[in-house]
Amino acid sequence: MNGTAQRRLVIDFDKPGSPLGPDSSRCDFLFIAEGDNAIGWVAPLELKRGRLHANEVVRQLRAGASVAEELIARGTPVAFRPIAASRGISKAERNLLRQKNNEIGFHGRREAVRLLSCGEQLVRALRV
Repeated sequence: MNGTAQRRLVIDFDKPGSPLGPDSSRCDFLFIAEGDNAIGWVAPLELKRGRLHANEVVRQLRAGASVAEELIARGTPVAFRPIAASRGISKAERNLLRQKNNEIGFHGRREAVRLLSCGEQLVRALRV
């Protein structure tokens, strides 16, 4: 979280009271923060200990984006950044994530999944 806004909300979808049930497909976190120049950030985050699999990650990030759409009013100036972090990703899985049909939707716009290696700063994916 170093380098991100001081005013932020992080929703852990694995905790009790999560807007997504324990049996639902869900990402790990939803990050919402103030950003630069009055533009905020909304980022569903999926963290993988090992290698990630594109189809699973896309399904999980879409669930997080759906919750974000309910929380953030349409027209609010935010940068939407679906992010997956892992220890590694195969070339085939990376290519799958780059496909247009695997983009993540938020209030009528679509964004490709941004990838981070475990240990990289979140702000790198937010500002790209």
